[in-house]
Amino acid sequence: MQIRILSEADVRSAIDMRGAIDAMREAFGALADGRAEVPMRLALETRHGVTLFMPAHLESDGGIAGAKVVSVNPGNAASGLPVIHAVVLALDPVTGQARALMDGTWLTALRTGAVGGLAADLMARDDAKVVAIFGAGVQARTQLEAVRCVRDVSEVRVVSRSATRGDAFVAELEGVAAHRVDDADEAIAGADIVIAATSSTVPVFDGSKIEPGTHVTGVGSFTTEMREVDTELVRRARVIVDQREAILAEAGDIVGPIRDGTVDASVMVGEIGDVVLGRVVGRTSPEEVTFFKSVGNAVQDVSVAARVLARAERDGLGVLVEI
Repeated sequence: MQIRILSEADVRSAIDMRGAIDAMREAFGALADGRAEVPMRLALETRHGVTLFMPAHLESDGGIAGAKVVSVNPGNAASGLPVIHAVVLALDPVTGQARALMDGTWLTALRTGAVGGLAADLMARDDAKVVAIFGAGVQARTQLEAVRCVRDVSEVRVVSRSATRGDAFVAELEGVAAHRVDDADEAIAGADIVIAATSSTVPVFDGSKIEPGTHVTGVGSFTTEMREVDTELVRRARVIVDQREAILAEAGDIVGPIRDGTVDASVMVGEIGDVVLGRVVGRTSPEEVTFFKSVGNAVQDVSVAARVLARAERDGLGVLVEI
């Protein structure tokens, strides 16, 4: 049996952010429409971090099945290593044969950014221009890149626990007025879009100070004990999620306020796939505060992997290995 091995460079050359946003639109539409099967992911925890096993089958994009294995080890940052490492295995859904094994670290960052871009496209005001972003890692970078694909961003405010990393992020940005801000209140004042892409276990800003009309995206927290946004933000906002079942199992941002009795599960007015399909409106007025919460879904990885594999097979990317 032959399997195609695709490096990060191969994945990068096979799909860009706009293509990834299109993939997210298709993937979550399929998930909401019952054309995708995504079992709950399995988490293996160690004292250093957590490894997630994430399978999915997607009927669209030519039909593909697969699984991602992703490790999240926050301590890696101190050693100069990525916090996230991942690989994606693409399978033929008919024969079950392995078709490709590809780097999933960049793919994870790309697809996570892309769903944030899709959410901004569906939920942020059309005239949104000012972005405040909490975090200065790879996830923060892809979130911002995706938002810039769907909105004409003119100003970016970066909030980071590390001044060095925050300054480095700012220095990379071109075509916008970008600066690092140390005060969370200052960062969100007048912001049209606020993005939380951190590994924080406590809220990174005061939800009561989010201004009317702001769109918030939260992608960093992925356990019930992590909370990047506070109860007040959840209480005030129109909340759209990637998948209700996964959110209730893994998202402290939502589970916390439910557990506290401040809100119940109905605070989630819909999934992003429902918005894609027109079943739910992402924003009901210019003054509404909107919040998109994502913990990640294997349908994202499989959808992007399908497009990467199609391009790789067309252009001869990667290396074919006999196993």
